[in-house]
Amino acid sequence: MTTEAGTQGCLALIACKHHLEEAMAALQGLDGGGDLQDQLLTLHAQVERMHDQLRRQAAKRQSTAQGEPRLMSTSG
Repeated sequence: MTTEAGTQGCLALIACKHHLEEAMAALQGLDGGGDLQDQLLTLHAQVERMHDQLRRQAAKRQSTAQGEPRLMSTSG
């Protein structure tokens, strides 16, 4: 599993995706495993969407923290 700098939430979601991938691989070739693999794949996609959302939020916070130019008011 690769590592990614980020929040604990991101790291937890990365671990979840990894475990779901392991479960899908373990079910490969088993009779009746296809339905479970489909359900795990759906869960994986949901976790990926959550992870994407957290990444977008983190990027937005980072761009704000880097300081967008601010207008200074002058009093006459």
